Amino acid sequence: MSYAFLKELRNLSVVVLHPMDEEGMALTDHLRRIGCMPQLVWPVPEKLPKGTNILLVAIVDDQREALRRLFRTMENPAPTLLAIVSYENPATLQLVLESGAMAVIGRPIKPFGLLTNLAIARNIWTQTQNLARDARRYKRKVKGEQAVSRAKTILMATRNIDEDQAHRELRAEAMSRRIAIEAVAQDIIAGAHTQIAGIASVGEEIFLSDPKESD
Repeated sequence: MSYAFLKELRNLSVVVLHPMDEEGMALTDHLRRIGCMPQLVWPVPEKLPKGTNILLVAIVDDQREALRRLFRTMENPAPTLLAIVSYENPATLQLVLESGAMAVIGRPIKPFGLLTNLAIARNIWTQTQNLARDARRYKRKVKGEQAVSRAKTILMATRNIDEDQAHRELRAEAMSRRIAIEAVAQDIIAGAHTQIAGIASVGEEIFLSDPKESD
């Protein structure tokens, strides 16, 4: 168990969505002993408490629809979720999958292994968030490169210059306005679209105002 994770636990808000019975109380007490700040919540609320980092949720048969509604309200990114189940059946498995759980804890809940499950689930959650962040960065980079390429094509066609000169003009404009070259490219593309739309509109007006006489 890494020291960094144990230290992080003290700063994480943990919600235990579990009936307020002996098992729920025992689980909450054990989470406190291992360094968490747990909050026992029941019945299923419409929304999670603000700032929830980790959610341990009991999959209870008569609360399935309430749980589904709760899962749909979770913000992105959702908390690290661990599902607590009594038995395996298709309906329970389906709800666990819908929840996005990154670990499953079986009943009866045993203190041994709980910290390990928390650490594994949180590590998977962190890796997933890092991958999503990298994917967004890559997508923005690709879109930016595509915009710059389109803008250079527009400049080359409208100003009769080569690609290197078009790139230099884009870069000079970006430096002059102190904005990213991708933003300059988007402005040029938007301007070209506006100009094309204006030409099309004028052409349509001329066509409608001067129809050809039929034979």
